[in-house]
Amino acid sequence: MNADDGCTVRRLTPDDTDEIYELITFDGLSAARLAAELAAGDDYHWVGLVDPAGRLRGVHRSLRWGSHLMLKGVFVEKSVRGSGAVLRLAFALRELARDAGCAGIAAWIEPSKPEAALARVLRLRAEGSLLHRFEVRFADDGGRGAGAGSPRNSGVLTRQAVGAAPGAPLVGDLLRTDGAGGIVAHWVIDGRRAVLSGCPVWTVGLLDRVVSAVRDQVGDVDAVEFPLPAGDLAAALVLTGTGARRLSRTPIRLGRCDFPVRRPVPC
Repeated sequence: MNADDGCTVRRLTPDDTDEIYELITFDGLSAARLAAELAAGDDYHWVGLVDPAGRLRGVHRSLRWGSHLMLKGVFVEKSVRGSGAVLRLAFALRELARDAGCAGIAAWIEPSKPEAALARVLRLRAEGSLLHRFEVRFADDGGRGAGAGSPRNSGVLTRQAVGAAPGAPLVGDLLRTDGAGGIVAHWVIDGRRAVLSGCPVWTVGLLDRVVSAVRDQVGDVDAVEFPLPAGDLAAALVLTGTGARRLSRTPIRLGRCDFPVRRPVPC
């Protein structure tokens, strides 16, 4: 198939839940969570490639993360691979982000993988040092923090929430746009985990504060994900010893495409 195959790209809705779930399942994304995302308004955007018969041939998922729309999870059927379907879906999300008033789009980039070429086409600019994504699960103590049952899908951690630190954060806020002094990391619910846009403490010995602060804010999730410098082998060893799980296969960077600021046209 190609651009003249009659396929169209459209925003997906809760009515598409069953067909999406039959097409692909994303890690940690239950059918109930999928339906909730499709009904969550501007917090999540799902677009689909639909053939002339109305059949769904591909999907792309994204999350409102801070001021950016995070592209996270794309799947197309084998019959449409190599046709530009992935690009069509990604460009549709970029336009949705622009129309929704986002400051830009973002995505994790593995520089050593072929997918990095797609990032360049989308004009995603990879900044900062190489990172790894780690996941720490909440203690299974049968309880939830103050955020249990919270309808919020995203939020921020402040310096007050994680305690004052004498040094620079392990990873500063990757989504910083306005330099607001009190904000150190954005979080967004991604399936069963809350994903942080930075690691606001200055040593892995203080990560328990981050985990506790996230748990106090978020609702029904069971883990927190955060980035750490890929070159910090000592921190990685400490995390491995505590049972943390590394999610990224190879070192990654966060790629961003920031939209131009729209200024009023002078009369």
